[in-house]
Amino acid sequence: MKKYLSILILFLLTNFLYSQEGFKGGIFIGAVASQVDGDMLMGYNKAGSQAGIFLVNKLDDSFGFSMEMKYIQKGSRTNSRAPDSINVAPPRYYKLRLSYIEVPFLLNFYFKKKFMIETGLGFGYLFRIREDIGGFGMGPTNPYEKQFRRFEIPLIFGIAYYPTENIHLDFRASYSALAIRSHPGNQTWYFNRGQYNNLISFGIYFNI
Repeated sequence: MKKYLSILILFLLTNFLYSQEGFKGGIFIGAVASQVDGDMLMGYNKAGSQAGIFLVNKLDDSFGFSMEMKYIQKGSRTNSRAPDSINVAPPRYYKLRLSYIEVPFLLNFYFKKKFMIETGLGFGYLFRIREDIGGFGMGPTNPYEKQFRRFEIPLIFGIAYYPTENIHLDFRASYSALAIRSHPGNQTWYFNRGQYNNLISFGIYFNI
């Protein structure tokens, strides 16, 4: 119930902001390549998707801000053509899919008319977790292992290109500000407090 209430509140907030003077909005779709730092696998091997709505307020020719509400897939996956990054052993199959509802808040800096740099943070809610160990199909995670935290705060940096006034192409990098899951033995090392989402993404944004 809390999950659906949070989504409803975000939806109502988005509609309220869209009704305010100066805000413009639209929809977007895109692709994600992700990994989970700290799981002893390497590479952005997990492909995913993203889609949602956005609002933007361009205050002047060089500065503005925006917010989004989106569905985004994160996770990790072994590269079946290579051994594990740490253990020199025959390849094993593993796939983790983390599905989030995420609300990024971004500052936008415009330059050269067709480009924008964006930076900010988001608030994510993890509503679905599935993993495949050994290639036998996706299922729930092992309840006896460390569990993923339901909330995430991703740090976001990106650059966008505007081929037309109503369409822009967005390239981003995102990294969890806080660990999304503890290490198996709760071990820590300075800023390494557990596992972290690490991803790059691409989106196509359409103004409505």
